Amino acid sequence: MADDLVQLPTVSVRRDLGATLEECVRSLATRLAATGRVSDVDAFVADVLAREAQGATALPGGVALPHARSAAVVAPTVAVASLPAEVTATNGQAFDLVFLLAVPGDRPDDYLRLLRTVTTAVVKAGFREDCRAAETPEQLASLVSNALA
Repeated sequence: MADDLVQLPTVSVRRDLGATLEECVRSLATRLAATGRVSDVDAFVADVLAREAQGATALPGGVALPHARSAAVVAPTVAVASLPAEVTATNGQAFDLVFLLAVPGDRPDDYLRLLRTVTTAVVKAGFREDCRAAETPEQLASLVSNALA
């Protein structure tokens, strides 16, 4: 299942996805739509931003974990990006790693399980550093897939 959660076209390495968390989310959501994992980019981004308004998901250690359950999500997916420069979230936390979690709206158990699994991985400094050191989307996808297995 972990291999199915992280798809290569939804992984970005050291590419500028925008100057804000919202721009990064929209860029990754567009990738999710291109793979058929999201049916409506605007609806999904709105759901992620509504969740973000409840509490910012940028964490210490340079990681942002935007996430949402959404009717616009076709299948659970994690889009991943390492950024070339830090972006500052609304809560003041700077991040250069983004893990966008997308889960269909009617699957709350999958949502909680995925959020817990990704959170467990990203709190480990070694995992974060390995993600930052990845030079290709294939390397980053492999690291994240292995962490989710």
